[in-house]
Amino acid sequence: MPSTDFYPVIAPALTGIGGLLVLLIGVWPRLKDAALVAFYASIVLLLGAMAVLLAPHEAAGFERFISLDPVNRHGWLLFTAGGLATLLLAWRDRQLLGEVDEQFCSLVLFAVTGTYLLSAATNLLAAFIGMELTALSVMAMIAWQPQRKGAIEAAIKYAITATVSGSIMLFGIVLMYAGSGSLYLDAIPGNLGGERTNETLVIVGLAMVLVGIAFELAVAPFHCWLADVFQGSSSPVTAFIASVGKIAMLLFLLNLADQLSGLWPAIHGVIIGMVVLSVVWGNLAALRQSNLKRMLAYSSVAHFGYVLLALTAISGDADGNADLLQAAAYYGLSYAVMNMVSFAVIGLLSGINPSADLEGYRGMGRRYPLLGVALAIAVLSLAGIPPTAGFFAKLFVFTQALNQGQLGLVIIASLAAASSLFYYLRILVVFFSVPSNEVSEEADIALQGDAVVMGPTLVISLSTAAVLLIGLCAGTVLTFI
Repeated sequence: MPSTDFYPVIAPALTGIGGLLVLLIGVWPRLKDAALVAFYASIVLLLGAMAVLLAPHEAAGFERFISLDPVNRHGWLLFTAGGLATLLLAWRDRQLLGEVDEQFCSLVLFAVTGTYLLSAATNLLAAFIGMELTALSVMAMIAWQPQRKGAIEAAIKYAITATVSGSIMLFGIVLMYAGSGSLYLDAIPGNLGGERTNETLVIVGLAMVLVGIAFELAVAPFHCWLADVFQGSSSPVTAFIASVGKIAMLLFLLNLADQLSGLWPAIHGVIIGMVVLSVVWGNLAALRQSNLKRMLAYSSVAHFGYVLLALTAISGDADGNADLLQAAAYYGLSYAVMNMVSFAVIGLLSGINPSADLEGYRGMGRRYPLLGVALAIAVLSLAGIPPTAGFFAKLFVFTQALNQGQLGLVIIASLAAASSLFYYLRILVVFFSVPSNEVSEEADIALQGDAVVMGPTLVISLSTAAVLLIGLCAGTVLTFI
């Protein structure tokens, strides 16, 4: 194996082996301290990030199962940051990092390993392994608080969704292999046209793989699990699902569209249907919600509908595809940081409003101005208000779709985005209105800057800055995607 082939394997190996080592800490009671375990897991993630930064500009590893290019490199750094943020947010939640803390930390490391494999997969089997590793880890993370209302229900629903999506995707992979004779994405188009190949089988398989991905991204009509999972999960886990797990799946989808662009027009109809259903139903359903987590869940359905809008025009034109894929990747990055801010604020206020009902946040922006400003920036970005990242994300996707002749879809998406202003502004009105009741002294003291709050505060500060910088420096950010 050439030396460059070794680099893409280092980061997944570090986090995977590191997860096993962190898990073994439970054998030594003297080392079983929540702070130390979280510190060990953080060191593992930082070592993984260092391995990514030191890797060559482009390299394929493990017999070309995964490939590390500039987009994947930045994606891996994002997933590493998301893993660190999850650990910092979970440190605030004593129910997660308690007596069995090393197990939760190891699950975070295993989930990050899965996102590495999934996002950088150039082989369909590698993508499936990465998806399942991520899904199994996240499922256990969701169920980690059995005493939390809805946690077990959320874990079961996520498990059923992961099973169904994985089965459909695996069947699609089998059909693609049967029709092309290869599992490597870059080899499938070249194999078609031979005596023992069948393009129809490959297209049907590709459509099934797309459906499996749609389940994981929770785009309509495959979104029914998302609101219950978001509501039943703890805020750190919800932040991980939204900002890491879904973005890893998005990067694999973009790679799939890029490598199989010649076959993509055959499934345009499927994608267009998902776009229309997602942007319309996602925003309409969010308008009816009284729980902030459920509102953000349906908002997520709409946002990934906007992302898929960029994929409705993928064709054999490599130059046009590059702009579309770049716009979709920028949207994914913006979505990740916006939701990290939102769920970090929800988690920090969980002692005051554990159910995350919207009315429970009335006046919180006045009582805690810095949290109010952070959430306001995130919500305005989700709504697409300039100069935030969310505005430029929508602008780039809509512009590229218009350039490819998707006028009708852009009009539908624009009207849907305009309707989303009603529920986003509703969040801000409630958050900054006059408080309807007093906060208990215990809950108020818990937000006055002790060491436990420092981690979430750091996550919120950095993520909020990222929302603004990704928007203000949009042109520079695009050059790195």
